Amino acid sequence: MSEQFIFFMFFPKTKIKNNKGFTIIEALVVLFIFVLVVVSFYSIFSVGVRLIADAKNRLGATAIANERMEIIRNLVYRDIGTVEGAITGDLADDEDVIENTRQYHVHTLVLYDDDAFDGEYPADAIPGDYKKVVITVSWNAGNGRMETVEFSSRFVPDGLEVANSGDGILSINVFSDQPGGTGIPDSSVHVVNTSTGLNTTVETDSEGNVILIGDKIKDSIQQYEITLEKTGYETVNTMPPYPTTAYSPIDVHASVVTGSLNVINIVQNELANLKVSTSDYLGSSLGNIDFDILGGRKMGYEVDEVSGEVTSSVVYNFESSTETGSDGEKDFGSVSPGEYTITLPSSVTDIYEVIGAYPIDSFNLFSDDNLDFEIKLASKNATSLMMRIFSNETDNPPVSGAEVQLTNSLGYDITQITGTDGVVFFPTTPDVFSSGDYTFKITANGFDEENSSVTVTESQLKIENVILTKTGS
Repeated sequence: MSEQFIFFMFFPKTKIKNNKGFTIIEALVVLFIFVLVVVSFYSIFSVGVRLIADAKNRLGATAIANERMEIIRNLVYRDIGTVEGAITGDLADDEDVIENTRQYHVHTLVLYDDDAFDGEYPADAIPGDYKKVVITVSWNAGNGRMETVEFSSRFVPDGLEVANSGDGILSINVFSDQPGGTGIPDSSVHVVNTSTGLNTTVETDSEGNVILIGDKIKDSIQQYEITLEKTGYETVNTMPPYPTTAYSPIDVHASVVTGSLNVINIVQNELANLKVSTSDYLGSSLGNIDFDILGGRKMGYEVDEVSGEVTSSVVYNFESSTETGSDGEKDFGSVSPGEYTITLPSSVTDIYEVIGAYPIDSFNLFSDDNLDFEIKLASKNATSLMMRIFSNETDNPPVSGAEVQLTNSLGYDITQITGTDGVVFFPTTPDVFSSGDYTFKITANGFDEENSSVTVTESQLKIENVILTKTGS
């Protein structure tokens, strides 16, 4: 037999199969792709269902608004008005309606409109040129979302304009008194007068104005209660006069005298953010520090109980006795802009001395500010030195930017610059600050150089006041 035959006889040809299975990585990749497909499909399906539901709800709201508008179109002009609005009528100001198992809220507003075509009041003796009807239908769309549909239409009287002798005019101007402030548009103005049956809500126009004309706007002295609301802005309420209000309010309830234009101007400012923090001389947090804060919007002035005269003491809308948290912070969130004053009670000042308050202990907070008011404190029982630098000018104002060099015979040599409060504090590092005699040199632009000495006592905070002399004075 040939060698080739012997080889194949003893070593038959076999077929090798590749029976590899899935590895763990391959299985995870397949699972990830599957999950991704399922999640994507579910997300698309959910969005689709929500869009369909939103469209259905909006169609329902549109149908309700159309129905209400058609009802009004069939009314006689003189009957177009609401139960509690400025113009008297039989239409409900607010009502809840069920449509396709969905609850909707319907708000109907009827106002006179003074068309500029024939002049405006007082040039136009009859400012109620036509009636403007606004129907707003709102509903809860889920997840905290409120959706609305708004329809508006004008209704013009037949024939010539006729003045209604019993109608009054109340003009409300809403504006900001902050730097560069103007009229506040889209502010919700709620006006109530129980004596006339008025209870209506109107939004300011692009210039921050609302004009109410109607038979419910009539003679009434300081009885038109006004509330202003807008997201991101302070809520403002007019108040009854003293003594119904415990102080003399700045924003008193409005008055109306029929036959004249009655104007009330109200300030409404955008809110600011305020946080108070307390720390030591190194800037490390000091927690649970008590403090009192007063300020914000000026509400009015206190009245002397004996004489009944208005005093100069201001009543603010923000007053609190509180403390910083364990992290040395107290975040007040959104507050009204205005002047604020922060003071520390004796329980704190008996232990600590204020060595810095930034920006200052009395400060102005402006709209849209995001201020962190920092109070720096130093223990009165630690070996330390605080120097307060003043000018010899009237009322001795603090000197900012003064260079204070402190030295002693042991080689201590540190220089600091005063801030807006004219204060510097030693030590500046956690190193031991020893008691003993020190010399200091103070230089500042516009002032004569001051050289003197000070003695620091062990375990005591030494406070040294220095008055600089104006050059040439």
